[in-house]
Amino acid sequence: MISFGIKYWFLLLLSITLASAGVVVLLYYKNKALKELSKLQQSLLMTLRFLAFFLIAFLLLSPFIRNLKKITQNPVIITAWDNSGSVVSYADSVQLSKAISAEKAEIEQELGADFELISYTFGEKTQTGNNLNFTEKGSNYSDLIATITNNHFNQNIGALIVAGDGIYNQGKNPLNMLDQVSFPIFTIGLGDTTVIADARVQNIRVNRTAFSGNKFPVEVELLFSKLKNTPLKLSLFQDAEELQSVIITPSNDNFFDTKEFVLEAGSAGLKHYTMQIQGAANERNTKNNSAGFVINVLENKQKVLIISNGSHPDVGAIKNTLDQQKTYEVSVFTDEPYPTDLSEYNLLILNQLPSTGKSMAEVMEKANNNRLPLLFIVGNQTYLPQLNILSQGANIETLAGSGEEAQAVFNSNYATFNLSEELIELIPQFPPVQVPFANFELNAEFSPLLYQKLKGITTGKPLIATGKLEGRKRAYIFGEGIWRWRLFDYYQNQEHTHFNELINQLVQYLALRENEDNFIVEFNPVYNEVENVVLTAEVYNDAFERIGSEEVNIKLQSENNEEYNLTFDVQDKNYYLNAGHLPLGDYSFTAEVSIGNETFSETGSFTVVPVNVENIITQANHTLLYQLANLSGGKFYQPSQANDLVNELQQTSKLKTTTYFQEMVNQLINLRWLFLVLLVLLSTEWFLRKYWGIY
Repeated sequence: MISFGIKYWFLLLLSITLASAGVVVLLYYKNKALKELSKLQQSLLMTLRFLAFFLIAFLLLSPFIRNLKKITQNPVIITAWDNSGSVVSYADSVQLSKAISAEKAEIEQELGADFELISYTFGEKTQTGNNLNFTEKGSNYSDLIATITNNHFNQNIGALIVAGDGIYNQGKNPLNMLDQVSFPIFTIGLGDTTVIADARVQNIRVNRTAFSGNKFPVEVELLFSKLKNTPLKLSLFQDAEELQSVIITPSNDNFFDTKEFVLEAGSAGLKHYTMQIQGAANERNTKNNSAGFVINVLENKQKVLIISNGSHPDVGAIKNTLDQQKTYEVSVFTDEPYPTDLSEYNLLILNQLPSTGKSMAEVMEKANNNRLPLLFIVGNQTYLPQLNILSQGANIETLAGSGEEAQAVFNSNYATFNLSEELIELIPQFPPVQVPFANFELNAEFSPLLYQKLKGITTGKPLIATGKLEGRKRAYIFGEGIWRWRLFDYYQNQEHTHFNELINQLVQYLALRENEDNFIVEFNPVYNEVENVVLTAEVYNDAFERIGSEEVNIKLQSENNEEYNLTFDVQDKNYYLNAGHLPLGDYSFTAEVSIGNETFSETGSFTVVPVNVENIITQANHTLLYQLANLSGGKFYQPSQANDLVNELQQTSKLKTTTYFQEMVNQLINLRWLFLVLLVLLSTEWFLRKYWGIY
């Protein structure tokens, strides 16, 4: 498109006019065939040719015109109805479902006559439509707000009507998202706010993986409402067998309690357990009295090799912890000769090595050849320049000074493995350890478990960090003196439980080697029925360089012998499989990949368990709905006041049609009627020439 100033346009139009006149003169001036025509006929033909040529030349310049288009937007009313199971859990669900559906239809029919109406339902996900069946297994109010603000950006939204019970068990607190909302929210409180007698399993904390022959703790959180002085039995079942039980008598009407059970892992495989609270006589909702969990028990004797630069109490503290577990066999070497065959070990721990007299080059070469996971304990005797040369995921740049004391601070964003709440609360109280006075740089695939707190200030320097390098697990303890943590734990609790948990979790993560050939498949032992079953894989060539050129296939088999044959997606050497939602039950799998002439396989098992979140809390939270309405400029209504809501929206002056102007730019060459004019001009000239005998 060409745009010129007025002066240039004048010159162009003058040029086109002269050129058009020149063409007419060449065609018609002193043309002997025109002598038989009158001057009027000649003038008409010349005018038609002039106009046609002028129009063609003018359009070739691609001129454009600007105009303003008036756009009117009617106010939009959006309704959103809670489709989760908790809405109808307090009464006859069939009758209540019909009543809510009828109320929805009535409100939308009355508003639809005056406004543009858009309807949503929400639960785990927000969807358009009118299908209310109350089968959603979660409530996500934040997803509702995010979906509406994204889908209706820049639209004239008059109001959002949210009908629900105010219970959200997924996503963010919707009150924290009101800064994204530019329209009032009117809420209708469904559900029952009455506090009733209820005993519920609030939460279960357990490590999903254990080793055969070990013991593992299970912690359960319980909440009792309106059950003061009512003794109730809490039982722990494995399948149908009761393993342990305890009697709990709430001391008040809002009683919270925590119980811990210690279980034997037993043989390898997936183990299903259930926490069950005895139902009270006056309890209306017993669906939340039980909750299940699954443990993946691995049968694998873990051999741990500790090489230390001389005797050290840190080594003794770690060995004493691991010796208490039946699945660990610990070997300690404080001087050469070190073991020549490292292939039989699952984990190598280097304490204050390499040192000035021991480069550990030969040991590291053997560890690398066997792809052995490593744990480095850094102390005063560690020769940091040599440690940096090893390039094991951390670089320590020493500063002036020999060292400093650091206390431990837990990283709340750490997600590689879990620690109990009691241990997390105890960690800041641990005595300080001696750390290098240095700057620390971690590889991008490493995450700090603990940070350093120096002189009362929490820093970003890691104290304990874990990660992977080329598919192999590594960990660092950047301090000397963790043996004091073990003594402090005993001083505080008369046992070493919390220190043992920290070391066991760290060692278990490192020593659990997925598959150390050229093929690794990672997955969760437990998936919820509402989440996608996702598996990832890594493939390495003989030089243990990560590759993404081969096809990875997997066969899933359910406990009912149903088979699913799937293929991993690959992107940038990362293999990824999203199997979607699978039916409840146990699954086993075999994954295969061919590298050259060799085929590598990986097997495993996982389970898909039901989700119970909608049954845990059934008491409606109308306070949240009131705040949501009040803070957004709307209003809260009970279901019986639905007509008042409709009347207010119909009568309010705030819901107005918005009008704005949009500048439109159109090229004249796109106007079809100009081509019709051009066709008429040329056709008329041609017809007249033929009619008057001018060829």
